[in-house]
Amino acid sequence: MIKRFFQDLNISGVSYMLISGQASVIYGAATFSEDIDLWVQPVKENWNRFLKVLGSVGAVIYKLTPPISMKWISQGHGFHFQIPDEDKNIPFWFLDVMGVAPRVGDYDDSFKRVKYPMTDWGKIPVVAIRDLVEIKKTRRLEDYPIISNLVRIESRNLSERKLKMNDWKWILKNSFEVEDILDYLQSDETAKTIGAHLSRKCLSLCLQALLQDHRKAVHLKEASQEMALEIEESRRRDRIYWAPIIDELKVLKKNNRLLVPGNKPPRMVA
Repeated sequence: MIKRFFQDLNISGVSYMLISGQASVIYGAATFSEDIDLWVQPVKENWNRFLKVLGSVGAVIYKLTPPISMKWISQGHGFHFQIPDEDKNIPFWFLDVMGVAPRVGDYDDSFKRVKYPMTDWGKIPVVAIRDLVEIKKTRRLEDYPIISNLVRIESRNLSERKLKMNDWKWILKNSFEVEDILDYLQSDETAKTIGAHLSRKCLSLCLQALLQDHRKAVHLKEASQEMALEIEESRRRDRIYWAPIIDELKVLKKNNRLLVPGNKPPRMVA
């Protein structure tokens, strides 16, 4: 059913990108995700095509889903569905959809960087690794090792050619593993030079660990502590991002305006 779902999306001309967990699995940065997350271009006609496909595969509303209108689509709300599957071990799939993705800006700009890998579901558009890294900077601690895996994969992909300064800046700014940062710094003198000019305390401590062998253990411990603080700050920013959306959901729930779980989704955007 899921393969058919993606085939129908493509045939119907729906503009979308696979993001979050399943995108991480496809890139090889994670091993499992129980959800399918889609970023659907926030255009009314596009969402109408998307809703038509949902109806064709027997999708139903899941919990905490607001009315499907351009107001809520454009304000970053998530819309949650279940899609039945023929597999007895997986009776249905969870589908989370949004029209605005956190921290990555405009849909059309991101779509210019989209990749089209071949998957078990066919060839589908997957958000680029660098955009995926921003989306994965969530409140969930388990996302940060995945981010570091994505950075490692991107660095390997880039190593097939000479890494540019901006590549190294991105790599050194976005890894959340101290050991990986040490490897990057030791792998290329350009990385050391760029790292010395970046404003990231854990990165500076990693550089000091390489330069001062007698204090290496101390600097690496301090780098790990700084990394933990960075992760907490990133989690805090994600909570701030979602706070107004959660407040809006509470109001919708209080006023009985959330869509009813188990019902079929509307055929068109309200």
